[in-house]
Amino acid sequence: MRNKKVFDVSQITEFCTVNEAAAEGRMHPVSVRNLFTRKKLTRYKLGRKTLIRRSEFMALIQPKEIRAQD
Repeated sequence: MRNKKVFDVSQITEFCTVNEAAAEGRMHPVSVRNLFTRKKLTRYKLGRKTLIRRSEFMALIQPKEIRAQD
C-alpha cells in the first residue's frame, strides 16, 4: 500500500479559505465570493478548495486614507 501525503491547507498562512477571510473581514462568505465575480480578488484553487491570498484580501478591506479637505 502506498503512503499518501496529505496536504494540510491550515499550515499555509499566505492563503486563507473563503470562510476564514469572511470571518477576518467580518463579512458573509457570499460577499467574499462576490468579490471574485467583480474581479476585485484573485481566486486560487487547490482541489475543491477556493483560496484567497491573505495580503490581497486585507489590502482590499482596509479603509483608505481620508484626506482632509483644505
